[in-house]
Amino acid sequence: MTEKLDPFLTALQFTLKWEGGGGHPQDLGGIVQYGITQATFDTYLRRQGLPLKSVIDITAEEVEQVYLEMYWKPSKADLMILPLAVVHFDTAVNFSVRGSLEFLQEALGGLVIDGRFGPNTQATLEQNNSLETAQRYCQARINYRYQRVQVNASQEIFLEGWLKRDRDLLSYISQLQENPETQTPTPSQPISGNCPTPEIVDKLEQAINLLQDVLDQLKESKVIAQRGREQGTGNREQGTEEINAYSARL
Repeated sequence: MTEKLDPFLTALQFTLKWEGGGGHPQDLGGIVQYGITQATFDTYLRRQGLPLKSVIDITAEEVEQVYLEMYWKPSKADLMILPLAVVHFDTAVNFSVRGSLEFLQEALGGLVIDGRFGPNTQATLEQNNSLETAQRYCQARINYRYQRVQVNASQEIFLEGWLKRDRDLLSYISQLQENPETQTPTPSQPISGNCPTPEIVDKLEQAINLLQDVLDQLKESKVIAQRGREQGTGNREQGTEEINAYSARL
């Protein structure tokens, strides 16, 4: 029996092919390493309780984990057949998770494009979880590239590279569909069933992110208080006032 490829690693393989080292000075995406921005890396490290460091120093293991936790899972790519999952994941990396959901909604058709994986998007995906949807998705990306250059001419320098990536993506997913060893005929998790609704999942994710932000700010407040104690009574009082003011906002 032939062992099928892991959907996430298959998608990651394509994305890393196109994500090089640091960012281009004219690229509005800013400084990146393997497609990961400093801000995204900082968020990942905070959630893992790890010290911050430059994204330039990111390890291969961290690259894989950032992509899994910050893009693959939040974008719901694991609910899609392999060709569509590959396109959706790569788009989440290029355009953010919300942006990828907007592209998905456009490709599915008949939906309000709001970047949220709600019940209507879920139901429509169930009926259109196919290679054809993935191909329409790629075309939507191509259309956007031209629109972006029309709005901001400084980005024209990247147009040919963007289009090469999109065309390569179309070719890649077609090969996946044709090769039975790499097909994923059903999602890795059932879309329907006795599972939390997308709205509940979204709210839980938002709550977790909010709690993490609160914890980060509390740690900063403790540092302020410690500095106040070291600098004397006057500074202690100032540090206490800052903590009290922050607690009042909570």
